[in-house]
Amino acid sequence: MAESWKLRLRRGANRVLHPLGLHLARRERAFEMDGLLARAAARGVEIATWIDVGASDGAWSIQAQRHFADARFLLFEPLAERQSALTALARTRGFDFVAAAAGAAPGTISFAVDPALDGSGVAPPGAADARTVPVETIDRIIAARGCPGPFGLKLDTHGHELAVLAGAGVALATAELLVIETYNFPLTPACLRFHELCTWLEARGFRCCDLADPMRRPGDGALWQMDLAFARADSPLFRSNAYDR
Repeated sequence: MAESWKLRLRRGANRVLHPLGLHLARRERAFEMDGLLARAAARGVEIATWIDVGASDGAWSIQAQRHFADARFLLFEPLAERQSALTALARTRGFDFVAAAAGAAPGTISFAVDPALDGSGVAPPGAADARTVPVETIDRIIAARGCPGPFGLKLDTHGHELAVLAGAGVALATAELLVIETYNFPLTPACLRFHELCTWLEARGFRCCDLADPMRRPGDGALWQMDLAFARADSPLFRSNAYDR
């Protein structure tokens, strides 16, 4: 009875909204990040250390910890504005963090700072809003800090994915799950669009197995980005091609 009442209410609201070009629809939770992580955990994916690159204020790792409670978390974040939040998480949740960007080799890089912070990333040449930040490789840090595998890698790096993965060969060798923000448009000259990244990773033993948080470009509704999950190509997930396995 309650569902019928809700359905009638939604239909009535949509009759009112239709002349305005609006439509009320049920929120699809299946495509949220929390659902992706829950499905991975339910499949028994084993992660000893999650490596969160582009960790921001640690919100993603907090979410992932709910599903992978026994995992260690190592967060990479170069923005000084985020350090107090990550220091607090190190104290309250046991997270470890690196005050650096992840890349192909240790050093420094020019980093463009978005006013809202979350849109920050490696700067294009001549960017006026850039600062110099340190760079570390994932492999150097996991060795120095004794982080155990198998690994999970999460990347939110705005077109800098290949450089990050170039410094993570050891981690990739024992990685069980990758969660990568991918794009339908090349954000940087080195950025692979999502289908190109799928091909690049498949050549290295990973296949796409899930997606979350698709985003459309507001001006024309074109697909802009989404998070894709990649499992090892020899995962039991891929043993059957049947829909109703």
